[in-house]
Amino acid sequence: METVTGIKKIEPNTLINTVDTTNHSFEVVIIEDNHLINTILTKALDSTIKSIYNLKNIEIKFTSYKNGSDFLSYLESREQNSSKLIVFSDYHLEEDMNGAKILSSIKQKFADATVIIMSDSPNQQIPIDAVNLGAHCFLSKDHRTPVICSEMLFNMVN
Repeated sequence: METVTGIKKIEPNTLINTVDTTNHSFEVVIIEDNHLINTILTKALDSTIKSIYNLKNIEIKFTSYKNGSDFLSYLESREQNSSKLIVFSDYHLEEDMNGAKILSSIKQKFADATVIIMSDSPNQQIPIDAVNLGAHCFLSKDHRTPVICSEMLFNMVN
């Protein structure tokens, strides 16, 4: 990692919270193709994860992906009896990939996973479809999204 004036550079598709253990209680994933939003969400959730560890001593594996295809490749190799999966996913991803496809793939393999779908699209059908497919909830993306995601994660883990 590279430090520039006290701010860590965080690269997507990398393990953020590196704790040397194979048995995590939770695994948190961000899937967001917009680099800026990905970075902001990653920093917010990383801070929350550190707070959870300091307060509750709960270790959380944390990964960020810039596209859905890379995440789906990882999902195929993920063990069935692993930790509780919590995913924050953008709805609109790369071509031929969206939050509905991500959500369906997760729920087929890990029915107990918690998936939060996010979008800034004005399409009113997206939230309805996401919840009908099994999303925990739908978030409209705006300047409050990182704080809301952090609060949700803190509440889900505690």
